Amino acid sequence: MKEYQFQATIEADDHKLVQVVDDKGGSAGFIEKDSLMKCEEKHTYSFTSKEGSKVIVGLKRRKFRDLNIANYIIAAGDTTIILKEKAGKNLLRFRVKGHIGENHMYIKEDEEGNMDVFINRHKAAVITEYSPEKIITAIDDEIEENDVVFAVVILMFFMFKLYKRESWHIEELLS
Repeated sequence: MKEYQFQATIEADDHKLVQVVDDKGGSAGFIEKDSLMKCEEKHTYSFTSKEGSKVIVGLKRRKFRDLNIANYIIAAGDTTIILKEKAGKNLLRFRVKGHIGENHMYIKEDEEGNMDVFINRHKAAVITEYSPEKIITAIDDEIEENDVVFAVVILMFFMFKLYKRESWHIEELLS
């Protein structure tokens, strides 16, 4: 597994770029705020690899009837992909699934609060937050930095953080 590091905060107003750095200190690319049609502007991010390929992930605008289930839109070149939260299972922990190309992707929160990513039932990545300034991603050696899967793994962490914030507020209201 290869390791990458980045920070968890991106401020929309200062157009800050967050570098994704490999374990040798080299840049794999950068993350920034972005926009995507049908997505909440506040929750849309892009990853641009050092080769220049760009992938955007955004939280689809929710309607009243689907407030408890989020859909995520992924734009990679001319391709649009949808990942969806698993209804019912998302009440206790983060659970998202969908297909990227011919690969089935399943993202879940583990017991320690990390984000695990499975590709075709094989654990392909783990993202651990040590602090807002230190997020470590351990990712399968077969996944290249300019691959859509790499970008989705990195960007879905921001959706995972959003889910954690929202679920914390719901827990506070219920207690």
